[in-house]
Amino acid sequence: MRKLAWIIAASLVLTASVTACGPKEKPAELIELERVRSSTEAAQINVQAPSAYARSTELYNSAVDAWTSGEKARASSYASLGQRQYATAKAISATKEANSKVLLYKKEIETNKAAIKTLEVQRDGLEKSIALMKHNISAASLASVETKIQSAMTERERAAGVGAKETQADTFNAGDLALKQATEYMAVGNRDAAGKAAEEANALFIRAYEAAKPEFDRQQQNLKSAERQTSLMQDAQAAVGPSYVFMDMKGVVMVVAGAFDYDKTTLLPIKYDVIHNIGELAKKYPETTVIIEGYTQERSRKAFEVSQMRADGVRDMLIPKGVDSRRLMTTAKGKENQRYNNRNKSERGLNDRVEITFIFP
Repeated sequence: MRKLAWIIAASLVLTASVTACGPKEKPAELIELERVRSSTEAAQINVQAPSAYARSTELYNSAVDAWTSGEKARASSYASLGQRQYATAKAISATKEANSKVLLYKKEIETNKAAIKTLEVQRDGLEKSIALMKHNISAASLASVETKIQSAMTERERAAGVGAKETQADTFNAGDLALKQATEYMAVGNRDAAGKAAEEANALFIRAYEAAKPEFDRQQQNLKSAERQTSLMQDAQAAVGPSYVFMDMKGVVMVVAGAFDYDKTTLLPIKYDVIHNIGELAKKYPETTVIIEGYTQERSRKAFEVSQMRADGVRDMLIPKGVDSRRLMTTAKGKENQRYNNRNKSERGLNDRVEITFIFP
């Protein structure tokens, strides 16, 4: 009986020990790691950065094993390392994505360059023809029917050169019809009717040209702007780092993360070189407007005031570097758009930042 009682007591002690060593409350670091790994972006990151993502997976499995074994501290450590490895994989994925876009933009630019050159050759040829015809037409011949027809033909070519044949088809086709009538009237000797038809054709082609020219000019400007924007994107990645540069609907955005101490407005010395590089970019691309947005972390007690002073302070650093103050705009964003995890002590300070956007006209 004593032996049986001893066995029962030992079993109860062992059971209590196993229960005490079982899984405890899941660490916050492990919960966060599970969240990011289950996000919609994780699959793409796994494809573009498989090695780094695989290391994150190993650390996640180690964290789960440690937690299951009741070792919460070791689980937290593994999970923190897993978060950092996941962030590395995400940065690698973002860099590859940015490089893919740059290659695509380059191909589009080369295609557009060839189209521009063709249009410029056509335009130069037309301008030379117009100049030669204007030089050869004497004041006495301007009133003749032949001159009116020739003038209408010249205006037709000018309108076609800016794409009016496609974008102003109704007006352009009406001009073609009037020009055809003018030549037919001229062939049968009806000079009055030929002159009136030629004048009508001339007016229609001028109208088509004037309606099509603004859109033509806008397209040319867009082609040049796209080329400059791609060049700026590459320069910005070299100056700030590819992980901190992206392009949105407004322009090229550069994130200067972790640039201030908590609720302070003085830029940290470690970020001086980054601001200097951005100032050089602003001088290299003088046609851009520069928007400086100030941000704080979520714990800030006076977010709006601090973020405005941060933005103004960076602006005041750029002006002495030769950047025209009229190009610089500042705005306070406070706690908006928290890019980094405020629950992670090592990351929340990155939200004390400025974001600088270059916008092309």
